[in-house]
Amino acid sequence: MTEKKHVHIPDGFDMNNPPEPPSPAQDFAPFPDEIFDSLPPLLREACYKFTEAEERELFLIGALGVISGMLPNVEAMYDSRRVGANLYCFIVGKYGTGKGALLWARALGEAVETYLEEKTQQEAKEYQTKQMQYNRQVKLYDKGKLNEPPTPPDAPRNLRLYIPANSSKAAIIQLIKENGGRGTIFETEADTLADIFGQDFGDFSDVLRKAYHHEPVSYSRKTNSEFIKIARPALSMVLSGTPDQVKRLLRDIHNGLFSRICFYKLQPRVYFRNPFDSNKNDFEPFFNMQAQQYCVLYKKLEALSEPKIFMLRPHQQESFRKLFEENKMDLHHNISDELEGTANRLGLICYRIAMILTMVRNNHSGGADIISCMDADYENAVHITQHLLHYSLHIYEQLTPLKTRHPNVATDNIVDKLELIAQCCECYHNEGLTYRKVALKVFGSETYTSKVFTWIMQNCKEKRA
Repeated sequence: MTEKKHVHIPDGFDMNNPPEPPSPAQDFAPFPDEIFDSLPPLLREACYKFTEAEERELFLIGALGVISGMLPNVEAMYDSRRVGANLYCFIVGKYGTGKGALLWARALGEAVETYLEEKTQQEAKEYQTKQMQYNRQVKLYDKGKLNEPPTPPDAPRNLRLYIPANSSKAAIIQLIKENGGRGTIFETEADTLADIFGQDFGDFSDVLRKAYHHEPVSYSRKTNSEFIKIARPALSMVLSGTPDQVKRLLRDIHNGLFSRICFYKLQPRVYFRNPFDSNKNDFEPFFNMQAQQYCVLYKKLEALSEPKIFMLRPHQQESFRKLFEENKMDLHHNISDELEGTANRLGLICYRIAMILTMVRNNHSGGADIISCMDADYENAVHITQHLLHYSLHIYEQLTPLKTRHPNVATDNIVDKLELIAQCCECYHNEGLTYRKVALKVFGSETYTSKVFTWIMQNCKEKRA
């Protein structure tokens, strides 16, 4: 006889109306709507073309990276040095997570790219005319009809906004040189950059590290004894790739690029996006118009004889100093002293985001040579940077070798994950443990300190006992 199995049904449980399963606990809280509501009008309008929150966030990060490369003659003093608005951004996501919004961010620069291509063509035509004149003068000189040898014309420049990453180090430096020391690297597959870094002739990671701080870059070639030097490079970069591609490119946290990059991580989707969404039918003409607006700003800044100077207001400077001093102490004492570079450069990233927002807001105004930051742009820069910090800590965790693992580490199950978050909050708020000690108690390894920090900041609202 088969033994009957009894199923325990809790009191009050309605089989006809079972409760909904718990929603996934997000590792990364979404940007609050207040950030988008208070963006400069031009950027806000573009962000709200995206109805999905993650697409909107992805576009914003990509747009900040692209716009940062379209602000010539914009400078500020930071830590006693002149700095531009240039950012390095890296969008991390598994295959198929959807990075379409990033391509619309790239579209913001297409009008500037076209403008520079037209200038290149014009210079090429002028060069041909000058070359013909030069050839005639050479003949006259050879016949003794000119006392001095003619001077050959300068070769036309290859002007462009977007610089291809799959180039040799010499070609990259040459392109930056021809573009007045400026350029933007935009690649949707980070492997492109990782592959070129793996070649002796193509590893220009040192150029990226130096250009981030506008330090001189030089390169010597045996051919024609050529020596190329850029006194003050200003590079921007927007990349996207998988977690494995991040590891291929950076290898470990001690790579100087890690602390210079704004990371954003895409979350996996559990639904199929509607490819026939008619709301997106006007995207191309809309972003074409947006690109024209940024081209107007670019031309206006390019024509300046002296740069525009960006400044934080005194009360913003004091707020800025206190915030990033606290951030640095928090990261040093509670996570790792290996993050000192990240803590320092996080301040520069925030400052540059404030510069970008300020210049976009002042798109159509002439105004003074010194431009002060509005409170809305300063606060947005701070909020965006604080969100980016959580993504950087996630990448730090992925690049840091795991010494030990604990059974609780597997957090794919929603209920288990919510329970782990509750444990972290309990240890931090009620027991007064540091992030590192919470990680050791809950996960059995200090390696997970960055995860604990992110979870507590985003999920544990009550104050510490």
